[in-house]
Amino acid sequence: MMHPHGIMFHHFHGGDHAPSQGSIDAHALRNLIRHVGVERIVRADEWLQRAESDSLEPQDICLTFDDALRCQLDVARPVLEEFNLTGFWFVHTSMLEGEFSRLEVYRQFRETCFDSLIQFYSAFEEQARNTVGCQTVSNALDRLDIGTYLAEYPFYTPADRRFRFIRNQILGEDRYTKIMDEMIVLFGQSIETLAKNLWIDATDIRNLSETGQVIGLHSHTHPVAIGELPPDRQKWEYKTNAQKLEKVLGEMPRIMAHPCNSYTAKTLDVLRELGIQFGFRANMVEGHWSKLECPREDHSNIIREMNACESPSSPATSLVTSR
Repeated sequence: MMHPHGIMFHHFHGGDHAPSQGSIDAHALRNLIRHVGVERIVRADEWLQRAESDSLEPQDICLTFDDALRCQLDVARPVLEEFNLTGFWFVHTSMLEGEFSRLEVYRQFRETCFDSLIQFYSAFEEQARNTVGCQTVSNALDRLDIGTYLAEYPFYTPADRRFRFIRNQILGEDRYTKIMDEMIVLFGQSIETLAKNLWIDATDIRNLSETGQVIGLHSHTHPVAIGELPPDRQKWEYKTNAQKLEKVLGEMPRIMAHPCNSYTAKTLDVLRELGIQFGFRANMVEGHWSKLECPREDHSNIIREMNACESPSSPATSLVTSR
């Protein structure tokens, strides 16, 4: 059964932005918009109005952009303007204060300092074994079912799933951060260097809003497992996020997206307390249809669908690899 939903975008390449895992270029974005049908895509402000009045149609689609990435501004925004479209831009705010989201910094590190993702995954797993013990890692990996872990994200490769299992289930955020920070130093890099030009700033956010794009919450520091944090910490994340964006925009956003799709019923309660009316999750799994859990399709799944209709040599899409 079809439901109104968003299409979720993260990384783009073109100009000063190099290709990376899961990134697409402007040409691929144009083709994706044509593939799903421009007539189905609802501008962000109209989507909010329809959502508020419960008048969204099953075929309705909106475009969403997570993490306030500069590549989105430079590559995707001009394409939206070509089609007279607007989207939702979900912004975490720690970078406005010079505090960088480790999630993106670590992604930049593995994309720019290794010849391949497999090389990074191998080096990372070696560091993990050195930190928590080879036997501990091996015993935990014995429980990993590659076929079912993160099965709701079909674009992940087996290597992607193994890495995320080690990161999320074995290490946890603190040990993962320690390992990655140590690896960055070992490679002669720094957080500040890797973070350069990754994100948009307050002026960009204000300009997006003034030109019809809709800004939404995405937490303050972008924890990868925000749903597992105590409710008071979750409230701090979203309240701080809302306050920072209100200072930039002059009004408080009323829409959000769950970082890394991490949330619980308590998260939804926190959001309601803060006056957030609408939210997006990060997959199309059935059974979650509250106004704070609107489904989204990852763009890579649509790209794969498009590729199935094209020959291998077709220039119609420009997906580098799965996100």
